[in-house]
Amino acid sequence: MRSKTIPDEDVLLEFDAVAEEAATMSFLPRAAELQEAAVKHIEKFLQKLAERKLEYVRNSDEDAANCVLGMEFALRAAQAELSMWLKVKQENAEEGWNDLVTAQELLGAALLVHRQLELDTTAIENLLRRLSFIEHWIFPPQMFSSMGGRAKRRECSICGAEYAECAHVVGRAYMGKMCHTVVREMTIAEVSIVTNPADKRCRITHFSDHEKKRNKMTWRLEETAKTSQSQVEQ
Repeated sequence: MRSKTIPDEDVLLEFDAVAEEAATMSFLPRAAELQEAAVKHIEKFLQKLAERKLEYVRNSDEDAANCVLGMEFALRAAQAELSMWLKVKQENAEEGWNDLVTAQELLGAALLVHRQLELDTTAIENLLRRLSFIEHWIFPPQMFSSMGGRAKRRECSICGAEYAECAHVVGRAYMGKMCHTVVREMTIAEVSIVTNPADKRCRITHFSDHEKKRNKMTWRLEETAKTSQSQVEQ
């Protein structure tokens, strides 16, 4: 009988090949068509991984299912980083930033799965450091906002029950699924400017510069609604 925790060898070998291709393409100067091909290759393999994970779930092999979940997170992160470079080349840095944050979040989830399974986390930690370098040296400094409030009801993503009343733990994988909470009701108390937000997509994107607004990402001056209306009237 196959040992638990480690998926089948064919899955591991193909994962290594797809991950290596993604790593080779994850640089700004790489040809866009090759980066796009790598994105499609990842997506194709993710479909195969999903089928294999379902097989492990049917066989009640939770360790193998969770290991595949970690692979999915890592490859989705690689896919997001490739998308980021493509967006930067297209002068769409706003969406490129969102892809960067997505890659960081997915690698963070992969790290949790690896720690839960007591697997080596060195590679993931190195990738997270790489993304941190990209954040601070490729993109300009950002200002963030954060919303404070009180959640009236939080449901468990695994069982659907009130989180405080179930036995699942946020950040742990259960049969190939990561546990998180779903906020159903919330009262908003405040919105603050912060340096370390829960979600780095919540950015201050513009600031006023006389009668125009300046994009903090591109530094371009953009027309405000008021300025546009004045031009129409003239």
